[in-house]
Amino acid sequence: MALWLACVLVGACAGSIKDESGATKQLSAKQYAEVKDTKALVLVAVNWARRWNCGGFENAELRSLSFDRLPAASLDQDRAADLTIEGPARLATKPAFLNYAFTVEPGEYALSAFSIKVARSVSDVGVWQARRPELLKDGQPQAGSFKAGAGETVYIGNFWLDCAERPMPWRFYTDKPSWPGHLKEYQQEFPFLASGTVIYRLFETSTMGNPYTLQ
Repeated sequence: MALWLACVLVGACAGSIKDESGATKQLSAKQYAEVKDTKALVLVAVNWARRWNCGGFENAELRSLSFDRLPAASLDQDRAADLTIEGPARLATKPAFLNYAFTVEPGEYALSAFSIKVARSVSDVGVWQARRPELLKDGQPQAGSFKAGAGETVYIGNFWLDCAERPMPWRFYTDKPSWPGHLKEYQQEFPFLASGTVIYRLFETSTMGNPYTLQ
C-alpha cells in the first residue's frame, strides 16, 4: 500500500489522461489486418461500474488506465501515454467487464497512470490520480507491467477496483478453466481473432493483483 502514499487527490474537474485523439479507440478488422504481423494484439477487460463502500469512500469508479512502453521515452507528466483505456462518459449501472482489443508496438508496457473518481457524498467528490512520478520511479515500473511480442495476441487480465484499504486499480483474471468461455466472447466481439492463438500472460504485479493460481 506504500504506492498510494504518493497518489494525489485532486478536484472533480481534473481530466483523465488521453492520447492525441482523446481516448484510445478499439481495433477494427481492417486495422488489425494491416499490422498483425508486426505489432502485438492486447486483450484486456475493464469494469467501469461504481463500487459502493469502497476503501473509506461512499463509492468509487475506475476512470482510466494508461501504459508506457519501456524504457519510457520521458517521465514528462504531459506526454501522452502509449496506450490509454478510458471509461465511458455515462456511468455503467451494472457491474460488468467490457472486453477490449488494442494493437501496440512489441515490448514491455508498465502501468504509468490511473484515475479513480471517489465520493464521500453527493457534494464531496474528487479524483485519485497516480502518474509517472509515482508509477515509473527512475524509469522502473512500480505497479506492474505486461509483455507482448510481434505477431502475438496476449490476454493480460481484467481490471476493476480493490477496496480493502483505499480504492485502487486491481488486476483480476479469468481463471483457466473459465478461459475458453471468455475467449469465445472476444471472438464474437472481434471476429478477426484467430482461434486458439491467444497467449494467457497476465499483467505482472505485486501491488495491484495476485499471481494466477489454479482453483
